[in-house]
Amino acid sequence: MNRRTVVSFMSTGVAILGIALCVPAAMQAQDTTPPPNSQGMPAQQGGMPRRRGGPRSPKAQLQQLTTMLNLTPDQQKQMLPILRDQHKQIAAIRSDGSLDRQMRRQKMRASMMDTHQKLEALMTDSQKQQFEQRMRQRRRGMGMMGPGMGSGPGAGAPPPPPQL
Repeated sequence: MNRRTVVSFMSTGVAILGIALCVPAAMQAQDTTPPPNSQGMPAQQGGMPRRRGGPRSPKAQLQQLTTMLNLTPDQQKQMLPILRDQHKQIAAIRSDGSLDRQMRRQKMRASMMDTHQKLEALMTDSQKQQFEQRMRQRRRGMGMMGPGMGSGPGAGAPPPPPQL
């Protein structure tokens, strides 16, 4: 090998080594996972702890609804117990080891639909329209395609409400 080939080979090796050393540091710098909270779960940004994959607290759900629909204080008082009840039901369903995945999903869906109906009963017509529009946007954003969503069989059926 001539000197130019050796220098080129060494330069390439140094460049590859440099990249190999920088990649882990770059990956670590991009890690946006919040540090764990006192229960060992990742803390939610914005200061609201939330279990991964679990429902938000009833108060957080109510705050979101209040902001979205401009709920009156009376509506808030009536909705909070409904949201708390749903939260308890979902927790019980999640912890029931006797349920298979499909049964768990059916029970959760039924609980969410029941909650949706109870909440809508407390809303004005304008709030109901806003709420339904927001739920449709969420379903589209989540890419949910099931009975009553999108086109195809069952497209006319009313979709179940997603968890708030």
